[in-house]
Amino acid sequence: MRKTIQKILKKLTYRVLAKQKPNIITVTGSVGKTSTKEGIYFAVKGMRSVRRSLKNYNNELGVPFTVSLWGGKAPGKNTIRWTIVFLRLLYYAIFKIKNYPKWLILEIGSDKPGDLRYLMEMIPEGLLKATVLTAVFGVHLEFFKTLDGVYQEKTTPFYFLAKDGLILANSDNCDIARIKKEFADKAKVISYGFEKPADITAFDFKIGNKGLSFKIKTPRGEFNFLLTQAISAYQCYPILAGLGVALNLGVDIKEALFNLNEKLPMPGRMRLIEGINNSLLIDDTYNSSPEAAKYALKALKDLPMPGRKIAVLGDMLELGPDSPRFHHEIGQIAHNIGIDKLITFGKEAKAMSQEALNFTNHQEVGNYLKTFIKPNDTILIKGSQGVRMEKIVRAVMARPDQADHLLVRQTDEWQ
Repeated sequence: MRKTIQKILKKLTYRVLAKQKPNIITVTGSVGKTSTKEGIYFAVKGMRSVRRSLKNYNNELGVPFTVSLWGGKAPGKNTIRWTIVFLRLLYYAIFKIKNYPKWLILEIGSDKPGDLRYLMEMIPEGLLKATVLTAVFGVHLEFFKTLDGVYQEKTTPFYFLAKDGLILANSDNCDIARIKKEFADKAKVISYGFEKPADITAFDFKIGNKGLSFKIKTPRGEFNFLLTQAISAYQCYPILAGLGVALNLGVDIKEALFNLNEKLPMPGRMRLIEGINNSLLIDDTYNSSPEAAKYALKALKDLPMPGRKIAVLGDMLELGPDSPRFHHEIGQIAHNIGIDKLITFGKEAKAMSQEALNFTNHQEVGNYLKTFIKPNDTILIKGSQGVRMEKIVRAVMARPDQADHLLVRQTDEWQ
């Protein structure tokens, strides 16, 4: 039944796009897709008539939801919602609508080989104007087996670009030389980043009371930027990606920067939250992978706070047979950089350290932290979506009554 629904959704989505003919931007990668999609949206929203994927609607069901302009909860088993989605798609497939968005920013995700090709086949030829690649890391290796397999999957959208389309890729986390060699004759390739040379780059990072300030260098000059509530240089990536797209679509750079000032770290993405006992929480519970965990630990260590640095790290899922090795490496990094206390959560996370306290129950780790946390402590809480680490954040945040709008996965469908 599910496959039948997917096939119908795929055909309807293709027909809607063929009828409405919006310009499309896709965002994919091993990490950072949603934040990057948001950065691009804020940077280009001055063009008006721009819509982006909501929530994490990035798969064979989510993309049709976005194309149908569905803004409610995922239909799930609700037949009424499904009926509305199908009727909307059918209507847009038949009738040309004046107020249908002129630009669609689609987050597209992939758990196994072939997922992105399936999604790209929903887009008629000539509509894909730009595609953004955030990272190629060893995630989902349970299915992709090798890093080259991940690369082949993540670069799939490049083959579907319209003539003179744009490829925007993160120079720090992607093989830019390989991308240019393979695709420079098919599209314009632009890079962004700050650790390696890039066309759009950030430098002079400073962490202050108001957030993370840095300078941005672009082909059109240098600009100052303040990202409020941010603490890590890696949080600048969505800003750089947004500017990269905006510049190549002709958006005024000052307007793009002004709109990007609205961009705050999203729930569950390295967001600072006041914790109990006058502590500070770094909520990074949206998801996790080895590379993302390394970034988060470095950000925790570098944060200029006087108290102890504590890491509560959960399972990193879908890493295949090398999972124990990946988890052990993260534990070693936490030890080597001088994290004061490592606490692990989940069966896989046990491999991080034999000395660390390990929990498998959210309430138990929450109760422990309530007795352990002292004033001025900074606590990083991170794990894959499947282990629901936001429940731990909720247990130790100073204002749990604000959880509904500060934390990820707080809607009814997740409860």
